[in-house]
Amino acid sequence: MKPVQFRDDVLIADYPPFRPLPTLGSSHLQTLGAYFFRGPQPEYGARKHAVDLFDGDRLVLHDDQPESWITGDRVAILFHGLCGCHQSPYVARAADKLNRRGIRTFRVDMRGFGDSALISRSHLHGGCYQDAQSVINFVHRLTPLSKVSLVGFSIGGNVILKTLGRWGESTPDHVDSAIAVSPPIDLIHASWNLRQRGNRIYESYFMSRLKTQLTMRRKRVKNLVDNGINPLPTRLIHWDDQFTAPCWGYSGAREYYEDASSCEQLHQVSVPTIILAAQDDPVVPYAMFNEYPMSQEIEFVSTQKGGHLGFIAANNRDLDRYWMDWRICHWIMSMEDKVIPTAKKTNSSRVRRPRHQRLRSQRSL
Repeated sequence: MKPVQFRDDVLIADYPPFRPLPTLGSSHLQTLGAYFFRGPQPEYGARKHAVDLFDGDRLVLHDDQPESWITGDRVAILFHGLCGCHQSPYVARAADKLNRRGIRTFRVDMRGFGDSALISRSHLHGGCYQDAQSVINFVHRLTPLSKVSLVGFSIGGNVILKTLGRWGESTPDHVDSAIAVSPPIDLIHASWNLRQRGNRIYESYFMSRLKTQLTMRRKRVKNLVDNGINPLPTRLIHWDDQFTAPCWGYSGAREYYEDASSCEQLHQVSVPTIILAAQDDPVVPYAMFNEYPMSQEIEFVSTQKGGHLGFIAANNRDLDRYWMDWRICHWIMSMEDKVIPTAKKTNSSRVRRPRHQRLRSQRSL
């Protein structure tokens, strides 16, 4: 794998330095720490909405409206990662922090997960921009005067980047900002990475969750989209090749990954967008971000440490240790104030606009 290279004109983000909690200094400890040290989980009080999708399927939105919110105030739509849902700690924490600052949030349960598990007939598609469009349109009909910020975590980040890239200059006026945290913009590269020694613990976790979920849904969901594969695959590449791809009409995993990846559309994003990634992420390999041209509207913020959706910090100027949550709030509130973060020198987080011509490393499935 070729090393990541930076341009000479690296900008420094106006973010406080991320310094990992000393006891969670490695990439794996950050990633696993985020799973086990979930932080305070707010009491559930959302209103549920069923959203009709482009192909007749449905999913569920969880609508948290602060008491201070009035018609026309900003809203944020949050998309979880693989095997996540509206209750995933990173989603629940971010939504709660935004709610406390007057932002109405809509947490998406993507197909097959959370409360969508029993009303969706199909399954999660890692780049289904049509689903994101359906959700955004639904939210816009609910609150047509509001500006919308999109927040995506891991595979949810790929979905929103794919959506913005497909829209390009035709992005609706009400969608004015986005932030994607640890998005696997190249699913072929991400799949290859999970098969490497040391990262298979994450593949095993995903496969355990996926198989358990499908087994339950086969029993309880009428007219489930299902090719009947049995026994179920034990590797993610085989799952996507033998189950996800055929259920969505693809010939196999390669065609599915190529179609679902957002990397080829990043240069078309036309609204202010942050991509936040850790250089030591064991799930989403950092090298992929060096391979594709990005729009001038995208600011790429990197930290040396943080793992995958971890970013559990040592003492800093935030109100708690969840550094990632505060960066999401900072970004969305800066859009609310019509002030985009300015570049100031710190000695940690970096904003990079990648070069527009790079050689792609060749990897096989």
